Amino acid sequence: MKKLILLTVAALFSMNTMALSCHGTEPFWGAKISETEIVVDLIEGEPKVFPVSDVIEAAGFASGFVTTYSNQKVPVAVTSSNECNNGMSDHIFPKEVIIFLGDSVLYGCCGEGVITE
Repeated sequence: MKKLILLTVAALFSMNTMALSCHGTEPFWGAKISETEIVVDLIEGEPKVFPVSDVIEAAGFASGFVTTYSNQKVPVAVTSSNECNNGMSDHIFPKEVIIFLGDSVLYGCCGEGVITE
C-alpha cells in the first residue's frame, strides 16, 4: 500500500499541469503556457488560444532547460531556463520565451521575478 501511495504521489509531481505565466513589453502582452494550450493576451482584442499537441525538450540538456511547445509539428513557443529581464523593472525572471504568432514573434520572460540587488 505504501508503495502505491508513493508511486501515485511521484506521478502527480511529475505531471506538468501548472501553466507557466509569461509576459512581455513593446507591445505589452501576457501568456499562460501549459502542455495543452497557449493563451496569449495582447492589449487589444480577444486572447488568442493555440492548442499544443507536442511538448519536446531539447536533447543534451537538463529536463525543462529548453522546451518547445508545438501544434501539429509547428512550434508555437520555445522556453529556456535563462535569466530574463523585461526592461521595465529590476526583476530577474528564471525563464525566457519566444512565442510565434504566425505574422509576428513575441519575446518575453516567464515565472516569478526576483528583485536584484
